[in-house]
Amino acid sequence: MRNLFDIKRLMYNNSEDLYFITYNIILLLYHLHCKSEKKQFKDYRKLAFLIPIISDEKKTRILIDYYKGKVTPNNNIHKELNRIYYDSIENIILIRYVLVIMERKGIINLVADTNKTNLFINDIEEFELFAEDKRFNTEKQRILAIKKNINSLSRLNYMTFVNEFFKRNGVAIWEN
Repeated sequence: MRNLFDIKRLMYNNSEDLYFITYNIILLLYHLHCKSEKKQFKDYRKLAFLIPIISDEKKTRILIDYYKGKVTPNNNIHKELNRIYYDSIENIILIRYVLVIMERKGIINLVADTNKTNLFINDIEEFELFAEDKRFNTEKQRILAIKKNINSLSRLNYMTFVNEFFKRNGVAIWEN
């Protein structure tokens, strides 16, 4: 019986877990203070990259160290950047699906803008207990570290983020 549990655990993928995606979106919006139309998170597609990054210390370090070409990546880092980019691109549609559900539940607002969809959390105070819970301390610390090292992360254009993190470090990107 234990063996079956281990096999199922190996097959589990966080990137497809709707609850995992939902609570990470709330944590990101809360700790980036995306609480109104004036302070909205620009272009939801960045979430596809940020969710796996804040969920893994190694990926967080890579973002902080290699964003804007601060350090030249070695072969292993280059492979990891490729993996992050391509795995994340595959999840953009799933992120959009979760966001639509969250909007229907009144958790967030989606704001259509030219060529992008922005978002903000509806009632940030309602999520204070959740976002400040000790269980999410590691994610919170990673979000704050990224926020400290990347100016205006929530307002950053999607293509600027992709270019400065992936393209600059040699990842062949799909977008123009």
